[in-house]
Amino acid sequence: MKLRMQGNSLRLRLTQSEVEKVRDKGEVSETVKFRSGGTFMYRLQTCVGGDLVQAVLAYGLISISVSTAMAERWATSEEVGIYGQDGELRISVEKDFRCLTRASDEQETDAYPHPAEQCSP
Repeated sequence: MKLRMQGNSLRLRLTQSEVEKVRDKGEVSETVKFRSGGTFMYRLQTCVGGDLVQAVLAYGLISISVSTAMAERWATSEEVGIYGQDGELRISVEKDFRCLTRASDEQETDAYPHPAEQCSP
């Protein structure tokens, strides 16, 4: 799972297996460990409720929550992402597509096929 923060926005990009994990287990997370001993975590989790997208920062953990129904719909469809706003913070949770502009690497083997790959010239 990749995290991008820019301005007042958060964007998560998930591979196919990570999307399946969210659908099946309700959560996926990553941990960044610093040499100083500190850690930073970010997590995507599902919760029961309406069409909810929210983020909370506490104790070095960014926890992004989406409704179980939204996650299920997203995971089982062609939808690219789940989008929402929590106060002033814009939140995007998207499927991670293979890059078209550089050579494939092993980190992209679990990425979704890029939609442009399916187009014939």
